[in-house]
Amino acid sequence: MLLKTVLSYIKSQIQEISSCKSLSCYGIFLSLIHVATFFLWQNNAFIFQYMTKTANSLCWPQIPFCETLKVFSPLGAQFLLYTYLVLALLTAFLFLNRKTITHAYWLFLVINLLKLYMFLMDYQLMNSSHYLHFLVSFAFLFIRQKLFFISLLICFFYLFTGFLQIQNPYWLMKLAFHENIWFPSFINESVKLLICLYVLCLEMIGSLLLIVNTRWRAAFIYIQFILFYLASYFITDYFPPTVFLFLLSLFVLKDYFNEKYKISNFREMISGTVFTSLVIFGSLLAFLIPGKSELTKEGTLYALDRYSVKPYCHSHIILHFKNKTLQQHFPKYDYPLSVRCDPYIDWYKIKKICSYYKKDPDFMDLDWTLDSRLRYSVFHSRLVEEKSVCSKNLRYSSWKKNAWIKTAD
Repeated sequence: MLLKTVLSYIKSQIQEISSCKSLSCYGIFLSLIHVATFFLWQNNAFIFQYMTKTANSLCWPQIPFCETLKVFSPLGAQFLLYTYLVLALLTAFLFLNRKTITHAYWLFLVINLLKLYMFLMDYQLMNSSHYLHFLVSFAFLFIRQKLFFISLLICFFYLFTGFLQIQNPYWLMKLAFHENIWFPSFINESVKLLICLYVLCLEMIGSLLLIVNTRWRAAFIYIQFILFYLASYFITDYFPPTVFLFLLSLFVLKDYFNEKYKISNFREMISGTVFTSLVIFGSLLAFLIPGKSELTKEGTLYALDRYSVKPYCHSHIILHFKNKTLQQHFPKYDYPLSVRCDPYIDWYKIKKICSYYKKDPDFMDLDWTLDSRLRYSVFHSRLVEEKSVCSKNLRYSSWKKNAWIKTAD
């Protein structure tokens, strides 16, 4: 009975996609994001860094057993990644024909599961581009009234991004730009400030205008987003602008095929309303947890857009043995900006250190301090100051305040 109900629900999802030209074509762009993901991971040697049996893992808080998921040799992992590419291309091709939408739907589900499997191999892969792609793909697969709720989801992403930037006045003082970015001489500080204000208005006002059923207005705003992301290619790598432009393509497709949101009854809104509410709650979680989330990173794991101001930090441990004391600084790895200086990373390393020395009869315990600051700050904030860490067996939660992480107010 349950299986019959699930299959009936899936059938209704497929019918909704096949009956809407915008959604059918949008499936192509969502599939092509998987192609872009392949090139990102392949070019960054993702296979050998995170997926193989011998890889040194940094597991997600929700999946502390991620090492058990790594069952591939380097050759096997390479084969899996190329299989992912072929299936993504095939899925995009099948979305072209209305008669093959059913096959495209199931293949799209498969490639999302493949990406999720590889994505969960290492916490360092976390970033807003992948996260939003997963959320939109989930809505595309399982939520009714897809045209409306996917548009709403994308709009919320830009709204929350804008709220984070408003909350940080330093962002509006041109410090949103990386210190190593080169600008032509005619782009002075005043021009940089105008660029920041323009981006803020585009995110908070332009995104709202995109969901309005007015063709010329949405087209004009979309052109602004295109120009913004084309400029982003010179600041970031190709992947984030590609992902967001493909996700935004829904608004162009909707206007091109002249298809508007059609909400017939409340029952069809239930799944989308529940899903969107959970996404909003996840994005608000960082605001509900005491402290500066841009430093502590607490509650930001579920946010639509993680804080993007570059942090600086140094972590120091003191190892106590019966006859000696050793001091050690964690090496400053070039972690992705979304997880850089996240206390969880050092906590995870320390758990491994405690486990490693557990069998040493001369080992007593270790002390740990972590200091962090944002780019615009002069002084570091003490985030962690714990003694006898191994004895305390500190635990980490990704959805509530951790007692051992200071608020850094």
